[in-house]
Amino acid sequence: MIRVGEEIKGLDLPSLTTINDRVFTGKLAILLLSTIIIIWFVLSASGILLAAGVVALGLLYAHAVELQHQCLHNTAFRKSSINRVVGITLGLPSLVSFSDYQASHFRHHKLLGTPEDKEFFNYNYESLTSLKAIIPHLFMLRHYRDVAVNILRAFVGVTRSDVSVRLAHRIRTEYLIMSLFLAGMVTLTLVFWTPIFVKLWLLPLLIAIPTHALIELPEHIGCDNGTVDVLNNTRTVKAGLFAAWFTDGNNYHVEHHWLPGVPNEKLPQLHRKLGEKIVYLETSYPAFYLNFLKQLYHHTLCVKKQIAKGVKR
Repeated sequence: MIRVGEEIKGLDLPSLTTINDRVFTGKLAILLLSTIIIIWFVLSASGILLAAGVVALGLLYAHAVELQHQCLHNTAFRKSSINRVVGITLGLPSLVSFSDYQASHFRHHKLLGTPEDKEFFNYNYESLTSLKAIIPHLFMLRHYRDVAVNILRAFVGVTRSDVSVRLAHRIRTEYLIMSLFLAGMVTLTLVFWTPIFVKLWLLPLLIAIPTHALIELPEHIGCDNGTVDVLNNTRTVKAGLFAAWFTDGNNYHVEHHWLPGVPNEKLPQLHRKLGEKIVYLETSYPAFYLNFLKQLYHHTLCVKKQIAKGVKR
């Protein structure tokens, strides 16, 4: 395993880990402006244009969760309190608790490559062995079942017992915010009999959820998960400017796991030092997804053939 400062010469850690608040503020400004424009478009459009606006809004909600991920690591802003406030807001449209995600995600970084590792979004990659299994995975049914339970637990006053008291209260507060958000939308919808929240939240959420699942799919699946070496158990995907912006640099996932204290916008610099040492380096997102679907298709055919042979016997 590469050790910092030994096998990678010329790595300027102080420069790489320096946080510039203005950079992330710019990212937020682009997201906010884009969201305002798309919301106006959705409210004024109809037919196919309305559908296109809903899709675009869902993609922005997914992008917001990628930005939230940077806040988790406190590399968006220098003050952790600002990271939390901004992170809570970014995760609200997709019902992603900042503190719950952060606690689980830090464990993921610590335990990656061990049997104890578990993703916050409760993916079950072991079940992705057929084309049929894609739908429940993409819509993250296991995760949103957990979200519903956590909102209910927060509403009745139950707090987590497996974390510190302070963290448990933070998590409960964020799920309570979600419950108020949902209750407010339902109330306004029923009182004013308006489809505004269906257009601006529910339908876009159905786009945001599978989009987020697709963004995270390449990160570790199919890698060597029996080692703690991130050069072997994590994948980096080469991406164009749009994909790199949309994923907030999380296409450089090996680099992110190797030095999680590096702000996402600086991961390309780390990649130039680390790239040739990465075992799982994908040429593009489309290439990964195409290869993944081919593997699922062939696996499905093999299973069907085995079943057919068993029936004949």
